[in-house]
Amino acid sequence: MSAVVAVRQNDHVRFELRADGSFAWQDAEGRRWESGRVALQEEGPIDVGHVWNRSERSICEQFPGRFRVAPEGDGFRVTVLGRFGEDLGTFLLAVTLDGPWIEFAIDTIDEALPSLVYPPPVQCESLVVPRGVGEWIRRPLASRYFWTPFNHLNMRFFGGLRGDAGWLAVWKSGLADSGVMATRLALSPGWLKSLDRWSTEPRRIRYRSVSGDYNAIAKVFRTWSAEHGLLKTLSEKREEDPRVGALVGGRLLSFMLARPVRPGNFEDRLEPVPPGLAERDGEVDVLVTYAQARAAIEAAEAEGLRGIANLRGWIAGGYDAFHPDIWPPEPALGRPEELAALTQRQGAFLTALHDNYQDIYARSPSFPQGVIQDPAGRLMAGGLWAGGQCYILNAAEGRRYRARNWAQLGPLEMPAFFPDTVTAVHLYEDRTNGRTQTRAQDLEEKIGLLADVRAQGCLLGSEEAADFGVPLVHWFENRHARRPGESIPLWPLVFGDTAMHVRYRHGATMAETGSPALTEALWGYARLIGFPDGFPEHGTPSLSQQVAADRWLDAWHAEVAERERVRHQYLDDAGMVERMEFAGGRAVTVNFGPDTWEGYAPLEPVFER
Repeated sequence: MSAVVAVRQNDHVRFELRADGSFAWQDAEGRRWESGRVALQEEGPIDVGHVWNRSERSICEQFPGRFRVAPEGDGFRVTVLGRFGEDLGTFLLAVTLDGPWIEFAIDTIDEALPSLVYPPPVQCESLVVPRGVGEWIRRPLASRYFWTPFNHLNMRFFGGLRGDAGWLAVWKSGLADSGVMATRLALSPGWLKSLDRWSTEPRRIRYRSVSGDYNAIAKVFRTWSAEHGLLKTLSEKREEDPRVGALVGGRLLSFMLARPVRPGNFEDRLEPVPPGLAERDGEVDVLVTYAQARAAIEAAEAEGLRGIANLRGWIAGGYDAFHPDIWPPEPALGRPEELAALTQRQGAFLTALHDNYQDIYARSPSFPQGVIQDPAGRLMAGGLWAGGQCYILNAAEGRRYRARNWAQLGPLEMPAFFPDTVTAVHLYEDRTNGRTQTRAQDLEEKIGLLADVRAQGCLLGSEEAADFGVPLVHWFENRHARRPGESIPLWPLVFGDTAMHVRYRHGATMAETGSPALTEALWGYARLIGFPDGFPEHGTPSLSQQVAADRWLDAWHAEVAERERVRHQYLDDAGMVERMEFAGGRAVTVNFGPDTWEGYAPLEPVFER
């Protein structure tokens, strides 16, 4: 074992740093945690300027990095060693204790290092990662990954378990230019340059041990979030704005009104163009008119429902057609006055307009103003969506477009607004001369856009979920998926009572559970109904049939939406029987399996009130 170069100790923890960069600590209960001495390093930059950073890494671009630590001043000079033990570069390290927390501060990184992964992984038996609803990784990962906020990691922590104890690491600063290097059962924080240089912004990450399982890790992070301004509950938001009450026990009606006809999209994907589509380039497919949407909303209200009605594809040309040039509304859907009547109507459902200030399309009149330039000077391409190939806006420019558009949107007096993708995506750099953007600035502008919408008096929704959006967002539309024995509800345990949560693709929900809405009940999520699929002429159950099927979920959501999720358990070894406890003595147990288990019938939730 390498020599100990420093010891830090207080009433909560005793920490040792070794000359090879490894470390160990022991908490007041006698639990001891050890790190390894190797951390995988990249031979080049990890983020190469793509819209989605490639998360899977190759052994061909990495090497097992080792370290040499020497005292320097009040801290340490750490040298990164290459494959043959050669010096590659250095950085300064300081280690301090704050109660049970051990803080690593990394500064003055040598520019010769293209990226840095440090500290080395803490040795444990399983991993706890905030990806999607949450992941419990109990079998060694077969590949290598680098997960970044917020497209991969929706909360700023990671951790591990061993027996009846665990540990977690939380970013205190430097989150925007960071990520997690993962392989086997090993996690390490990785640090990235900012615009090709090491930023002077502090890089601080804190570790500590916990007593318990992933529930304990989630609760420590919930407490940390409350202390650092990230936790704001749905009850607190309802006190600020009574309209939030419509979300408690509510549903989300998701309307896809119109889509552009783009035969070139099929060619670009090397797919056959459907018959008759080539001659319709530039037309608009109308799926739900304003009048039909209003009728569906009124029918839902007649059934006693409440919530959010989110209108997508109302913009010029239909869904995604010309963002950010959205005005005037698509005329094939009805008169502008009909849209205004929808947004201004009084009822149990609040009407939201879908919009997007991250994507811009080549057919948009404003293109390419505001598009990010990648390290090679090219326009940053995004996804190939309904509007065709999209490009990615500098976040400050997207915020400017929203302010520009509000002159037309404001008179609609909509009570709710859904700026898509803000809480769902990677943080971007922009190399445009005179308008560079760091990842940290991108995050700041994303938060600013959400705050701008709230300042207009709108309730606010966004795609997926990310911790920075919690203080501002009232509903999240996500793709959280249940996987037996692998998914753990980290997001609900930390932030479940901060917003109304719904999941896309209800058909997939039915497939994963065998019955509608059981996963929603387990996590305390609400129901989403999609239109035009909600119309009987599209071969799906009628609205009244869908309403009747899930009234029990509405009642359950009304009971638990504003309650903290206290504890989750897998009750059986197969991971098919799950239980969630909520504050105030509420609980639900769901048997997702095909057979009765210890009195719990398949696919019949058992509630405790």
